[in-house]
Amino acid sequence: MDDPTRRPVCYCGLVTEIKTSWTTGNPGRRFFGCKNHASLRYKSCRFMQWYDPPMTPRATVVLNGLLRKLNGLEMGRKKERIIWVCLVIVMMLFLICK
Repeated sequence: MDDPTRRPVCYCGLVTEIKTSWTTGNPGRRFFGCKNHASLRYKSCRFMQWYDPPMTPRATVVLNGLLRKLNGLEMGRKKERIIWVCLVIVMMLFLICK
């Protein structure tokens, strides 16, 4: 399926959306999925059809390694922000109580 404008219809009868898988087995691989997938309001029909061809095992290993590294960096930034906020609060309390 090379033409994304020709999207299949899911079991609900809706035209599917192109979504991206971020599982460890298929990181970054696009697929056609039901618009109601993972919706809290509507029950999904669980339709899924791959848009991209499978990746090589090496590409999967490299992408997963990059995703782990990115997640680690993002976690580090979150911790850094928390430390800065705490530091600012402590400084403000110190100045107020002085």
